[in-house]
Amino acid sequence: MNKWILIACAALLILAGCTANRTVPTTKEVVPYEGITTKVAILPIKAMDSPSKYIQKMLTVRDLAYAFSSHPKYELQNMESVAAEFKMSGYKDVDDLELEDMKELATLTKCDVLAMGNITDVNGSVFAVAMRLYSARTGELRQLNFNLQKKKEDRWKTLDTALIGDLDKFVSTEVDKIYNIAMNFYAAGNYSESEKSLKMAMGLNPDLKDAQYYLGATYFKMGKIDLAVQNLEANLAKDPQHQQTLYMLMDIYDQTKQPLKRLAVMEKLATLNEDEELWLAIANLYAEQNNNAKAESALRSAIALKEDYAQAHLRLALLLYDQERYNDAIIPLEYTFDRFPENELVSRRLAVAYQKTNRLGDAVAKYEQLIKNNPNNVQAYLSVTNLYRTQAADATDPKIVAEIQQKAINTMNELKKVQPDNALAYLNLATIYLSQSKFSEVESNATLASQKDPTLYLPFVYLGTVSQNKGTTEYNRFAELEQKAAKAVGKQANQLKKDRDNARSAANSHFRKAAEYLNAAKTRASEPETINDINNRLNAVNQLISRSSGF
Repeated sequence: MNKWILIACAALLILAGCTANRTVPTTKEVVPYEGITTKVAILPIKAMDSPSKYIQKMLTVRDLAYAFSSHPKYELQNMESVAAEFKMSGYKDVDDLELEDMKELATLTKCDVLAMGNITDVNGSVFAVAMRLYSARTGELRQLNFNLQKKKEDRWKTLDTALIGDLDKFVSTEVDKIYNIAMNFYAAGNYSESEKSLKMAMGLNPDLKDAQYYLGATYFKMGKIDLAVQNLEANLAKDPQHQQTLYMLMDIYDQTKQPLKRLAVMEKLATLNEDEELWLAIANLYAEQNNNAKAESALRSAIALKEDYAQAHLRLALLLYDQERYNDAIIPLEYTFDRFPENELVSRRLAVAYQKTNRLGDAVAKYEQLIKNNPNNVQAYLSVTNLYRTQAADATDPKIVAEIQQKAINTMNELKKVQPDNALAYLNLATIYLSQSKFSEVESNATLASQKDPTLYLPFVYLGTVSQNKGTTEYNRFAELEQKAAKAVGKQANQLKKDRDNARSAANSHFRKAAEYLNAAKTRASEPETINDINNRLNAVNQLISRSSGF
């Protein structure tokens, strides 16, 4: 065959091959990307031998553009423009570039990642690519090596897995470094720089763990509360159980006086952590807002987590009691009383709850059993005596009243054996005897109560009451004697007048003594209502003093 014909045929075959290799591949479906795009500039790839020039050309005119086309987070800079800028820079060999040179070229090409390298023929169908990736953001440098097949489909696949895959790893490492830089700025209190680095790291990787939280925290530190909340809530949308975010939102809502939002966050935390103490705190906050239903629910959540959480039982008992839900309050009150029988607040409320629900006998029985189980339980003696007095006040049959009062007296006498210096034992006895008008017993016990505890005001009120009663008795006798003296004559009249004056003088003396006791009580009282009551008593006694002073 004519050699020129052979040459022509060969040329046609080469052109056909080139046309086949230049076929544009089908574009892959691209998932939209909303982060920061990384601009990649690839310097002219250096062919180390003649066979490699073919692959170099295919990479430049088509393959690299195709590889990047299905990865929207990367933007491949126009390779012809990059080549022209490299030529203008004066650098000759990409393999000779140093870090400073790369930094200059990255600035010149306006890229985020600068790629450079060479290609070498291995065996005619396999070509070795050696590349370096330089980050304009962090100054990081990465070496990557991979082999390309001459067959275009294999080449495209390798570029997608090797080049783009390594680029992903490189950018990921870069993101980690930017994030760490942001954390260093945050720790140092340089929040403006922390904000910049965090926003860049999140732009490169929107799913970067904890970055959104720290961006919110950074805005919080900067006083940009709206932006802080916006980012923290966005982080919760990604991870509803991110506890650092929840705790920071809780603090923000506390500082910005948004109690309802704060409570919503606290409830999430209490649920996540199964934290009975936090549920108790939530209950207290709801109670402050008079949201009793929410407070009760929170307390029951705390108790559900820790059945023996006495503090929650107590708070629930008081909450229900204050709402006058006495029947509901009894169970938590009993629970708390069994654990803290010395707590006077609980014992009194339990007694009232029993009384309000017509179960006063249950209260008495409980205290009596407590004393039986523990004869040294001083508070039980005092509490049951108060209940005896209440029962006596409610009873109408004099015989039953006397029986109950005697129980109270016996109980206080038993307490005196257990604790001889307990002033309240003597005070209770004085109270009971006063209701029975046994004034000598009132005086002796009230005097002992005041000696055991000089700060008590009631003993002096009782002593004043007895003195006033004695004065009234003498004053009534005075009035009677005065009537008799007015009708008598002679020696009888003189004696009656003498007895009359003695009765008046005795009455006045008792009234003055009553005033002394009441003034002593007044100096020991602190409650306005108590002081007002004592003042009223004093006014009445002073009038009696005036009336009995002389005529």
